[in-house]
Amino acid sequence: MPDEKRMIGDWEVLQGINVGDKEVVLLHCPYNDETPYSVFYNQRDNSMGIEYTAEGVGSDDYLEMMEEFLHRVQGQIDQVRADRERTNEPQEVFEEEHCLSPDGEEHDLHGHIAVIRPETLRPEYRNVATQLVLVSGGFGAAAYARGSAVYGNYVFSGESAHCRRHEILGILDPAKAPDWVKPGVEAIRAKLKEKGGKPHER
Repeated sequence: MPDEKRMIGDWEVLQGINVGDKEVVLLHCPYNDETPYSVFYNQRDNSMGIEYTAEGVGSDDYLEMMEEFLHRVQGQIDQVRADRERTNEPQEVFEEEHCLSPDGEEHDLHGHIAVIRPETLRPEYRNVATQLVLVSGGFGAAAYARGSAVYGNYVFSGESAHCRRHEILGILDPAKAPDWVKPGVEAIRAKLKEKGGKPHER
């Protein structure tokens, strides 16, 4: 059985590479005589799973669009490298030995630091900076939860985080926590308190 074509609207995706915060896509539409080839940035709304494209350019020259595609991919690579240098992200990867115990349905994650499974992250984000999430809510955070969504904040950056229960490896062992974890958690809780939230204490 032939592979199904990936489509975005009426356009077939010839190439698609995720790097950093965007996917770069090379598209083809045989019904468009003037610009049958185009290159877009493609992003996905995590809460709805909806794809949307932006900053597109088109041409009838395939090689021209392939050059644009490669140029944008390189731009995304450069942006990830620049972000790493700017934030000084630790590149260590946490595994099961960094957890108190493997995650299971019986664990309530509220107020705990969850460790995200590295294999569920894209390669450029497989590091402890994007693995550790201070959990604050979501239907998947409760013990024996029926839902799967888990919400919180990345401990390293303080930015909002969203994952699924099955993507969580376990709860971080405090004895294995890097030095930046404690001040990171305190900063997140202080920020939530300013906004009127009720951060869980553990």
